[in-house]
Amino acid sequence: MPATAQQHDSSTTQQITTPKENTLPCSFLRGSTPPARSLFQTILTVTVGEEKRPFLVHREILCAVSPFFAAALNPSYDFRESRSSTFNLSFARPVDFEYLVQWIYTRTLTHEEVAAPHPAYFRLIRLWILADELQVEGCKNAIIDFMAKTADESNSVPTPDDTVTIFGENGVREGCGLRNLVVDLFAWKKTDHLVEGHEDSWDETFLRFLVTRLKRMNWTDKAHAPWRNQSSKCRLYHEHNDQSSCGEGEKRK
Repeated sequence: MPATAQQHDSSTTQQITTPKENTLPCSFLRGSTPPARSLFQTILTVTVGEEKRPFLVHREILCAVSPFFAAALNPSYDFRESRSSTFNLSFARPVDFEYLVQWIYTRTLTHEEVAAPHPAYFRLIRLWILADELQVEGCKNAIIDFMAKTADESNSVPTPDDTVTIFGENGVREGCGLRNLVVDLFAWKKTDHLVEGHEDSWDETFLRFLVTRLKRMNWTDKAHAPWRNQSSKCRLYHEHNDQSSCGEGEKRK
């Protein structure tokens, strides 16, 4: 049962540098002037997972939000995918990619399992991991905001299994915003009895980070949780490249 209750880093697990001259008509990037015509005309079939579940997505939109796709689909690199109308994403889970497509098109993270009385944080964690692999920074920052808001509204924190996913041997990058947020949620919320008495085991690395955070906390300022302040949230948990800002992770008004 789910448990109740750093930073700007442009590195990713897959760093692909987009060329200065992008010859794909669809792959204009944030901050550049998009072409005035022929936008959103090309449908790309993305096959996901071992079962190769197909998703039909506008090629231009994928390139605009993801430097990973912008580079992989750019003929300057002469990748096979750049000359095809199909792209194979074998390492991803279809359910996670579907969630990512939801955010790409709607800028929302609404999910029935996350909205449940005991939020399924693993849905958001898996989505953050996929967005990190595909370099979709706006989605990662939106997930941070949504997790923080959900934790406050439901008075909940991630489960022991979630800490293994984040901090375990195959977990997310050390020092990333997701790790920092989860540690802070446990440090600032009243979770001592939960951590001590939960029937499942917490990840050892997570516990080490939690103890370290508790030892270094400014207890005179304990009432001001950092994720509740936009400036602190951006500085501690969001990640940005040169082309994005904190507003990129928020739903467009």
